[in-house]
Amino acid sequence: MSFASDVAKYAKLAGASVDETGRAIVLELFGSTIKDTPVKSGRAKGNWQTTIGTPASGTTDRLGEAEALAEVSQQAASFGAGKVIYLTNNLPYIYRLEFLGWSQQSPDGMARKNVARIQSIVRKAVAENKV
Repeated sequence: MSFASDVAKYAKLAGASVDETGRAIVLELFGSTIKDTPVKSGRAKGNWQTTIGTPASGTTDRLGEAEALAEVSQQAASFGAGKVIYLTNNLPYIYRLEFLGWSQQSPDGMARKNVARIQSIVRKAVAENKV
């Protein structure tokens, strides 16, 4: 048996709460990453792209977090067990913001500090959705 088939079986047994839990995790993890992205022009926040199935390629002209957060919500609504969801930022300087401390606003990065909270994010989502 593969991991994906095991998850699919559990999802059937657990019902909609698994999908709701996954959506809650995505909203918190992705949303926090976007909100923690430092702002100079807003381009770094705006270039977070949420996709299902395949990571985004290229960049966008979006500025600020509003459209990026709206995209997280829209994609999370379609997300469920057996699917893969991505948060991608393809700006050439995003690595420097994340790992090299290029911003005093977010010296510890955006994604890694939120991924470090993943256990508490999952615990909260599981408790709220009664998985």
